[in-house]
Amino acid sequence: MRQRHADPDPAAVNAAVLADLENGVTSVWLAVGAGGTAVADLPAALHGVLLDLAPVVLDASADTPENEVGAAEAFLALAAERGVAPGALLGTLGLDPVGRRARTGTGPDVAAAVPLALRVATEFPQVRALVVDALPVPGAGASDAQELGWSLAAGVAYLRALTAAGLDVPAAARLLEFRYAATAEQFATIAKLRAARRLWARVTEACGAAQPQRQHAVARRRCSPGATRTATCCAARSPGSPPAPAARTR
Repeated sequence: MRQRHADPDPAAVNAAVLADLENGVTSVWLAVGAGGTAVADLPAALHGVLLDLAPVVLDASADTPENEVGAAEAFLALAAERGVAPGALLGTLGLDPVGRRARTGTGPDVAAAVPLALRVATEFPQVRALVVDALPVPGAGASDAQELGWSLAAGVAYLRALTAAGLDVPAAARLLEFRYAATAEQFATIAKLRAARRLWARVTEACGAAQPQRQHAVARRRCSPGATRTATCCAARSPGSPPAPAARTR
């Protein structure tokens, strides 16, 4: 269960994060930069959070591309300062140049995320660098099939950039996390998540090595009117395994 936190006050964020982790949440989704925690306040916001136990997912998509990369680098530096072994660090850095272009029409191309992604691939075996964020697609009125198609196209764009930089398909695919919308239509959401896993397995199989898809299912805002924080489900499943549960809100 992953809880989103978006508050400029690092003390308030820290109190909420610790309370959530003590009451069943297992991962933190942290808005950084505009509308969220300032990069300089990351140590205060994550005070007391065990970075090798509770995965932290950064979301600086509302900020500039430069600050998105800066937030990711600051998080890695924070882990090093706290003595977290690179091999034990958990989380997702949240880089998503494809999604940024889809949302805003501007931004850097995919190659901008490659240097940091390569560093993660070689130094942090349990950290994911890139997010394929499909949430804006249904938000713009697209169907489930269109959401899946967009996510596959974005995922392939990242695979191409990473393999062109020297990674093999399994190493490149490991760096990706896919974010999908979950609605009140429980069975349709389950079917979509299952289809996404099977489609991604087929794509990576065609690239030379079938890989599982890491999914983050997020309840759409219309499913939780008035909610300021949303608990979501995040799970890794092999293509043939049972589907992940639909996201829940609180």
